[in-house]
Amino acid sequence: MTYEYDITLSFAGEDRKFVDRVAELLKENKVKVFYDKFEEADLWGKDLGIHFDTVYRKSAKYCIPFISKYYKEKIWTNFEVKNIICRAIEQNEEYILPVRFDDTEIDGIRPTIGFIDVRDKEPEYLVNLILEKLGSDKKIPIAQQFQEKRKDILTTTIFETFLQSSFGIQPNGPIISVTITNKLKGDYRYFYEPTFRVQNKNKKEIGFRLINVLNEYKFPLKIEHGEEIEIKYELSRSQLDLWEKFKKESEFYSICSTTVGEKFESNLNKVSSIIDTLKSL
Repeated sequence: MTYEYDITLSFAGEDRKFVDRVAELLKENKVKVFYDKFEEADLWGKDLGIHFDTVYRKSAKYCIPFISKYYKEKIWTNFEVKNIICRAIEQNEEYILPVRFDDTEIDGIRPTIGFIDVRDKEPEYLVNLILEKLGSDKKIPIAQQFQEKRKDILTTTIFETFLQSSFGIQPNGPIISVTITNKLKGDYRYFYEPTFRVQNKNKKEIGFRLINVLNEYKFPLKIEHGEEIEIKYELSRSQLDLWEKFKKESEFYSICSTTVGEKFESNLNKVSSIIDTLKSL
């Protein structure tokens, strides 16, 4: 079935800041979205009661009600949600995609319907889920929109650690340190955990993750503008076999991306320096 819109958005004015960012990102990704700010000229002079009945009951593949205490209190959102529920009953199909700002219950939207809780999420997180719901073959995921390389934002270094014992100072193993510095425009960004790639001379690359993290962060991690964080990964001799699978002349680097799709690569480091250090333990 062909619809005028892919998505309609139903929300209270108090929650507009979040919804506005969602709508803008959807529009950037060529999603046909009904959002009142995009329809000002068309809505001018219309009987909104009749028009919204059509929009929320017939015009879209999915509807997203942004549920909050404000949503339950408003006259227009109560009108919209009645039409939304009516469509779901009439067609008996997956139509309502609830998003929650709090635990408010809305009559007619059963608590058994799967929902997305965005209390601690950014709009970009929700938009990626919407794009996935609509079908990635049709849309461009946000994570593929930007592929900027900024080595001033992401750096990778290797250093050795030592232990003081009765036998003197003994090597304790190498540590790979990844430093993320937010120099991007805006107040903050949410960064995902870094991953790593080994690059051979023939440009063939192998990706991997490191798990022995010395300082625990919860990703995606909010980093304010100008803030710097360091993530340390401990290496041990038991990992020597892994590193020796790579060619000694190879180089490795870290990759980190944000929830809005920017992707950054760090400086290169030699695999041989890891292998030589692990062999010395």
